[in-house]
Amino acid sequence: MENNILGRLRHRIDVFLKAEDKTEFEELTYDYKKVSSVWAEIVPKSGKENTVGGDAVQVSVTHKITVRNGAVKEPRNDMYFVFKGQKYEVLYFMPHYKKNDLIEFYCKLIIETEEDY
Repeated sequence: MENNILGRLRHRIDVFLKAEDKTEFEELTYDYKKVSSVWAEIVPKSGKENTVGGDAVQVSVTHKITVRNGAVKEPRNDMYFVFKGQKYEVLYFMPHYKKNDLIEFYCKLIIETEEDY
């Protein structure tokens, strides 16, 4: 197994940021736009399952996404990543403590279905 973290950045993910836009009536709106694709390492960190409202089950899964420092130009909490059609919403981020050239994003996996639209 390779100890070099840069060799493990093998997942190509898309980065989406919230951006301002104007409607045809000059009203200010916000929408997410893809700003780049970066190499990352995605590691599942935790998961939990809750029963809500009778037989309904709510599942929450968190992941750690590691990227090179500077690969994501403006790291923010209101951004998200997409990998293989799955959306990872950023909860928080921080620098990697052992390697100063990496940033770790802790994300919540958002599962969307056709019914959500």
